[in-house]
Amino acid sequence: MGKIHERVLRDPLYGNISVSGPAIMALIDSPACQRLRRIRQLGMCSSVFHGAENSRFQHAVGVMWLMHRVLSHWREHRFIKISREIEQAALAAALLHDIGHGPFSHALEHTFSSIDHERLGRLIIKHNLAPIMEANRLDPQLVLSIMEGTYEEPIYHELLSSQLDVDRMDYLLRDSLYTGTKYGVFDIDHIIFNLRPFYDKGSRRWVCAISPKGIEAVTTYIFSRYFTYWQVYLHHTVRANEVLLRAVLKRAQYVYSQDPEAMELPSNLRFLFDTSLEPDSASPTFIEAFLSTDDYDFFHAIKLWMRCSDPVLADLASRFTNRVAFKAFDHPGDGPLFNRIKKQVQTMYGDDWEWYIHEDTPSNKGFYSIYEPGKAAPIRVLWNCPEGWREISRVSRTHAISALSETVSRPLLILTKECYQKIKSWLSPEPIYQSYLDPEFETFLN
Repeated sequence: MGKIHERVLRDPLYGNISVSGPAIMALIDSPACQRLRRIRQLGMCSSVFHGAENSRFQHAVGVMWLMHRVLSHWREHRFIKISREIEQAALAAALLHDIGHGPFSHALEHTFSSIDHERLGRLIIKHNLAPIMEANRLDPQLVLSIMEGTYEEPIYHELLSSQLDVDRMDYLLRDSLYTGTKYGVFDIDHIIFNLRPFYDKGSRRWVCAISPKGIEAVTTYIFSRYFTYWQVYLHHTVRANEVLLRAVLKRAQYVYSQDPEAMELPSNLRFLFDTSLEPDSASPTFIEAFLSTDDYDFFHAIKLWMRCSDPVLADLASRFTNRVAFKAFDHPGDGPLFNRIKKQVQTMYGDDWEWYIHEDTPSNKGFYSIYEPGKAAPIRVLWNCPEGWREISRVSRTHAISALSETVSRPLLILTKECYQKIKSWLSPEPIYQSYLDPEFETFLN
């Protein structure tokens, strides 16, 4: 018998993850994939949830494992024929779906370049990872077609990127574990058991669907995403720290543009400040330089900037390093009060006041999209009707799923903590819980 190519990874969420196939193992070992170990999955969430130190690499491996579990379940129950080639391509697409993420993940996306992580990821695969795939008899174009949704059968792309996909399922469960919260917990085993391939007669393509027995499990998944976003990813202090991080980097860009010698800058970050490299073109030079950066480079640079001769950059860098976070609170709206707050900031920080006041509007952009032909694929539930399926919002025992399709936003105003203390008395008191306090206990609190 030949040697079995298999590796076992010990995962804190799923236990043992078995990895087989030379192409997948070679991709895992590639520098581009190993770099994801040095990039936080949750960006600045660790500033609030101190356990949120999990990496993009852990997430990438987890998504690949869930893809493997779904495809293995389908093959075991003979729901659909899956060739070895397609299976390996789908696993590679799952493993590499976030390969284009930069330092601090979403927190810094578009700060230095207009290229999103998905497009950059595809370019990394073409320029850097295609030779590894070809050397191990895996077609990179097949992998890319699954990622982009251009493969003839959309079922594999839907498994990776849709409203019910292995990417979302992994990050909700994993981020819940590492943040110590329970908002992202749902029955992953029941969902995988009830997930089905479905041949859609209208499009004549294989797509994903859920059996009626899985409706409640999927409903819980949808709501877990809603609660996790508002309680973790869009937490007001997390947003304040992301704003502070972007302020540090934008001030560094400004200082560098005025006098490159005025600040220390690690050589491998210089490409982000040197406009001659034209980062928006995503040239091979830019890609190679991008792959040399991770969270550690930026932490090091920001620590250096604490000693910068520019007082604003030094102050912002010190606040970020020492977690002297900005304060985020509900925006009072345009009007006399907002103008009064801006004047207070000007009084405290002089000509540089605009670096110390920020507006931010976190938004869910709709946690579920009601089905419209030609737009996002719905979560299909197998149903006894001419089409063979119904959208989950139509057959669930709660109408709340439909409400999640509405976009909800929360405008925030973000200031330094010392400035917030100056203007705090101008704001309306928060009404939550106040009317329920026992008068004697309220006196004790004050």
